[in-house]
Amino acid sequence: MFFIFFFNTLFAIILFITQPKENEANRWMITFCMSAAIGALSESILTDIIPVVEKIGVNLLSPFLFDVHIYFQFLSQVVSPYAILMYSIVYSKIIKVSNKKKLQYILAIPMVVMVFFADFQPDIAINFRVLLMWSAPYILIASYIMFYTYYTEINMYQKQSKFRVFIVLVPAWLGVFIFNYVFRAIDIHTELFRLVPTFFFIAYLLFVLYIFLHGAFGMKVKIEQQQILDKSMQIMSGGTAILNHTIKNEVSKIKFFFNIAKDSIEKKDLNEAKNSIESVFPAIEGIDNMVDRIRSKTEEIVLKETSVQLEELIRGCIDKVQPIFNSKGLEIKTHFKADVTLYCDDVLLAEVINNILNNAMESIVVPNGQIHVQLSKIKNGLSIEVSDNGVGIPKEELKRIMEPFFSTKKNIKNHGLGLSFCYKAIRAHGGEIFVHSEVNKGTSVIIQLPKSRIV
Repeated sequence: MFFIFFFNTLFAIILFITQPKENEANRWMITFCMSAAIGALSESILTDIIPVVEKIGVNLLSPFLFDVHIYFQFLSQVVSPYAILMYSIVYSKIIKVSNKKKLQYILAIPMVVMVFFADFQPDIAINFRVLLMWSAPYILIASYIMFYTYYTEINMYQKQSKFRVFIVLVPAWLGVFIFNYVFRAIDIHTELFRLVPTFFFIAYLLFVLYIFLHGAFGMKVKIEQQQILDKSMQIMSGGTAILNHTIKNEVSKIKFFFNIAKDSIEKKDLNEAKNSIESVFPAIEGIDNMVDRIRSKTEEIVLKETSVQLEELIRGCIDKVQPIFNSKGLEIKTHFKADVTLYCDDVLLAEVINNILNNAMESIVVPNGQIHVQLSKIKNGLSIEVSDNGVGIPKEELKRIMEPFFSTKKNIKNHGLGLSFCYKAIRAHGGEIFVHSEVNKGTSVIIQLPKSRIV
């Protein structure tokens, strides 16, 4: 049992030191680790520490240590299922922020009620049948949420990361559930709970293996200094490539408008030349805003949130590309079913929409090209859908389109970072992005933003 105490405490300390303090999911993981740790310590106090203390003649400590054992055991049994469920809810982001606090207090009620179903003297005696009535749904629902979060993830790298978290945690806490809660509810005197360390031991082996090879729980260990340098270069290259991708999109607009301005000056149509030159400035401003977002850690997207009228933001993106669409004979239709103010990063969200519109334009080769932009309310928030009647994406490529540096386009100047960036930006807003496509029929890109972001 001391093994569980030591490694759970160590794991909690590592999470606390290495992860950002605002990472709420890891705070709940730390709570679960510490509840398991104090439960193991409680058993160690009873079976190992108190006998040693009495053997060396310090009998005055025994009553105090016994009381610690009683209350640690109670806290461990009632806090663990609660911490497991709260971790899965926060990690999966299935509950919007405004409801999370309420749910946190509601789900804590059974823990308080258990005080009336436990005897604290002469030794701790918990009614495990009552405990099982609420801990079973808590742990089983948490396991389902973790599986659902992994299974429904569309980004390959995120899916792999979520699988590693799932395979480390869920078997461990299901082992605790069966051998500590179920069998004790059947027979209070069973000793099968002593098999629980086996599940934790396997979880720790997997955890150590994963953080060395791939990374898990936001941690990754690099053994050699050269690997650290390689990672640093990769981060720098990734940031530069994202910036280059933005510049590529905006420069194409700048070239288009300057060509119109040049032709207008030759025709001595100064008004048209002036309008074309004025159209260049939003593109330049877009580059300037994105440059401002490239940080030393370019893997992380930092939001600068303000309240924005969403329809106005989308129309602004369309207005910037409308002349280019017109020159290519493309028709763009809009259908706005929602008039909302959104709390978001307007620069990043505009860049996402610009990327999707640009992709839609480049995919269309038919004479009567059409792009349809729709904004609507859905059950859990908002949906922005951009559809086109372009060439579509083959099924084997569709599952990889969110990967960085993967591109379905044959042009060497396409770096395959557009949708990868869009995915990161939308996930940073707590939203999701989906792509549906059929070859020779077209593609739909759907952005879903959570209800909690509506002002």
